[in-house]
Amino acid sequence: MGRHAQNQRDFGALAWREWYAEHARLRNSAARLTGATPAEISILKNTSEGLSFVAEGLRWYAGDNVITTDMEFPSNFTPWIHLQRRGVECRIVKSRNGSFTPADIEALIDRHTRLVAISSVSFHNGFVADLDAIGELCAAKKVLLCVDAIQSLGALRMDVKRSKISFMAADGHKWMLGPEGAAIFYCAEEAREQLEVLEVGWMNFDFGGEWIGKRPELRSDGRRFEAGSLNTNGIYGLRASINLLLEVGIEQIEREVIRLAEYLARRLEGIGWPLSTGWPQRSGIVSVTPPRVDQERLRCLLNETKETSASAGSTLMQLHRLLEKSRVICSPREGMLRFAPHFYNDETEIDLAVDVLKSI
Repeated sequence: MGRHAQNQRDFGALAWREWYAEHARLRNSAARLTGATPAEISILKNTSEGLSFVAEGLRWYAGDNVITTDMEFPSNFTPWIHLQRRGVECRIVKSRNGSFTPADIEALIDRHTRLVAISSVSFHNGFVADLDAIGELCAAKKVLLCVDAIQSLGALRMDVKRSKISFMAADGHKWMLGPEGAAIFYCAEEAREQLEVLEVGWMNFDFGGEWIGKRPELRSDGRRFEAGSLNTNGIYGLRASINLLLEVGIEQIEREVIRLAEYLARRLEGIGWPLSTGWPQRSGIVSVTPPRVDQERLRCLLNETKETSASAGSTLMQLHRLLEKSRVICSPREGMLRFAPHFYNDETEIDLAVDVLKSI
C-alpha cells in the first residue's frame, strides 16, 4: 500500500494498467480463499454494500418473505427489515442460549420464502452457523442463501460451492487483516441474473474503449457490481493480506485460532468469568459476561473517582478501558467482553488479558 500511494503521489495515474492488473489479482486470491471463481468475485467498499445489493437488487413480489435471525449485526438485519416497505415479510429465527439450528430456519420456510440471510459467525458471542446443512436445506427448498462472512473469512475455512451459498459479503478489515474500504462480494454465477444492478457507471459496462454515443452491454461477470473507480490502495493491501493467509494455509490458521480461543476460554472460566456460549469452541470469538467485580479496586486501577466513574459509563465500559490501558484489545458487545485472538497471537498475550481481569 505504501509503494502504491507513493507512486500515485509522484506519478499520478501513470501506472493505471498495473492497478487494473492488481484488481484481477485480488479477484483470483479471493476466489482461492472462498472456493469461488474469479468471475464470481466483486470488489466493493464494505459488507453492508454487498448485503444491500442483494436486499434491494432481488426482484421481490408481494407476499414474499426473507428469513434472518435475532443474532445479526445491523449490517445483516437492517437491509431485510427495510424490505417491509416493499411488502416483503421479514421472519426472525429466535435463538436459544445464543445459538440456533438448521431446523429452526426450516420451521419458518414456506412456499413464499425467497432468501435466508445469516452470519457465518455471530459477531457478539462467536456462534458458528452450520452453513453446509443450511445450504443443503435452502437448495432443497429452492431458497437463496446469503451469508455475512465478516467474522469468519480469513480465520475459518469457507467453501461457497460446498455450502451452496448464493451471495456472500465480507469486509477486509477484520479476520482477513486488510484495510477498511475494500470488501469481497460473491454472487454465484447461477444467481447473477436474479440481481438487478443498483449502481451503474463507467466501470460496470463494456465500452470497448469507445465512450461517446455507444450503448454498452453490462459486464457479464462480477465486475457488473463495480460501478466506478475502485479503492486501489485498499486493494493492494487486501490482496497482500489474503496472500499471507493463503501462504500460511487457512486450515492451519483455523486450527491455531480455535486452539488459542479454547486456551483463552478455559483460562477465563478458571477465574470465574462465564462464557456466553458452550463448548466446543468453533470460532475465534470468545465472549464472557463480567461477574461481580471490586468496584473500588477497578476505579483505583483506572485512576477514577466514584463521581467520574459514574459519568464514564457502565462497569463493562470500565473493564474495557482497563484492558485498553493494559494494551489488551477487545470489544464490549451486548453486555459481554468479546475477545478475538488470531493466529499471530500467543499464550503470553492471552495470559496478560486474563491477569488484568484477575486483578479486579
